Amino acid sequence: MSTSIKGKDDTVVEMVENSLSNSPSNLDQKAEEHEFMEAENQMTLWQAAVAHKRILLYCIVPYLCGMTYGYDVIANGATLAMPSFLIYFGAFDSAGNLFIPSIWTSLWVAMTNLGQAVGSFAGGPLAHRFGRRYVIMAFSIVSIVGVSLQFTATTRGILLGGKIINGFAVGGLLAVGTTYASEVAPLRLRAPVQQGLVFCAVVMQGCGLGVIRAFVTRLDPAAFRIVFGLQWVVGSLPLLAFFIPESPTWLLSRGRTDDARASLNRLYKKNNVELRLDALQATLTAETAGEKEGSFIECFKGTNLKRTATVSLLFFGSGGLIGASFLSQNIYFLLTVGLEAVHSFDIGIGGFFLACVAIAIGWFFTDVIGRRTLWLVGVSGNAVAMAVIGALSFDSSRAGLWAIAVLMNVLISFQIYTCVSTSWTMAPELSSYRLRQHTQSFGYIIQALSSWFFQFIVPYMYNIDSGNLGAKTGFVFAGTSVLLFCISWFVVPETSGLSVEDIDAAYIDRVSPRKFHLRRQAAIGV
Repeated sequence: MSTSIKGKDDTVVEMVENSLSNSPSNLDQKAEEHEFMEAENQMTLWQAAVAHKRILLYCIVPYLCGMTYGYDVIANGATLAMPSFLIYFGAFDSAGNLFIPSIWTSLWVAMTNLGQAVGSFAGGPLAHRFGRRYVIMAFSIVSIVGVSLQFTATTRGILLGGKIINGFAVGGLLAVGTTYASEVAPLRLRAPVQQGLVFCAVVMQGCGLGVIRAFVTRLDPAAFRIVFGLQWVVGSLPLLAFFIPESPTWLLSRGRTDDARASLNRLYKKNNVELRLDALQATLTAETAGEKEGSFIECFKGTNLKRTATVSLLFFGSGGLIGASFLSQNIYFLLTVGLEAVHSFDIGIGGFFLACVAIAIGWFFTDVIGRRTLWLVGVSGNAVAMAVIGALSFDSSRAGLWAIAVLMNVLISFQIYTCVSTSWTMAPELSSYRLRQHTQSFGYIIQALSSWFFQFIVPYMYNIDSGNLGAKTGFVFAGTSVLLFCISWFVVPETSGLSVEDIDAAYIDRVSPRKFHLRRQAAIGV
């Protein structure tokens, strides 16, 4: 392949057009690549899964990264409602009831998210420099250290330190693991693979909640320490990254063509490897024409700025504006408003089971419904549900309390299926190959920082020693959801069925996000 670059003042379109020679042989090769990729995209989900079962096997490692994240979320939040934890780290109010002071509720939950933000930020340049596999393994080791501090903590401060360190590791694992999955998955499996990450995170949240439920009646410190200690097992599993092939995208970006070919051979079992290699090389060549090595700064230049802003909106919305921080503390919150801990855990386990079913259904219908539609339905539906939760606060009966508990857990499932799954799926789709790790890392930084902010202030909204809003907190997030919907209507595009090249071209041509889907229709002749 020959590259023709006219100068720095040439447009990105010209660089893309000149990235390949216009000789008949190369044009035939491009046509063959397009025909092959289009045929793959027309596979059913089952056909694609059977054809690429090796890739699904290797995606176990990023799934383990998602599981580490899922268990950390539960261990970090739900343990606050364990009687043994309250006795050891809590305080008594004027009426003699145990509670966690708002400052420590906020610090334990929010600073974990801050650690995740730092880990996501570090994951970008580290994975760009050393590759995806080794960085995943390094973050796994850091997680083991953080868990050790939590398990042995005897003071609130030491526990906080362990949570921050483990949060750092979890943030890095999530950012790098998601990037790896998006880089090895073929187009037809791109959305299901990303949703699989969410599924594994939710499954582990449900399992973690089940573990806590098993020990909730015990009052000795060993009860919550066992919950923390199990993170050693979960956090060490990503070390299996040693046995998976490195990302071919990263290898090509480092000029290691032979290694990239070998990696593709392991991933696709010699199934049209040269075609895949040429297509990947062509995309990388077009993206890097006339440009220096990718960096965080480039995420905010030219068309990349709009991509980065959209990814940030998706993560800021799913991590903060829809009220995920409020719902993630629902077990402790329900405890403060009078529901017994055992009932709170039982409802929570049922909610996570419902979320798993919703995600599994989504594997078959997400591409049919469309990413943009699913996101907008999720945000608007969330606004209505949050308003209902707020309204139920005026019902002081036992039935009203149970209605709030059930609705909060159903809403968790709804959020995961619509907003969370969509943001995790679209983020790698919207970023270019060359800047994918940087954009992904920045997106998770935004998610972690938004979670940190809202996790910190939400306890001050509902807790009895501060705002004491109780379920009226739902009104706050009903309002933020309306704001998110209005912005998303003009910013979030439809990416279902679009290749990286299609999305690149749509941004370069400044296509309205509401018309991205026309690219797909034009490609298939609709």
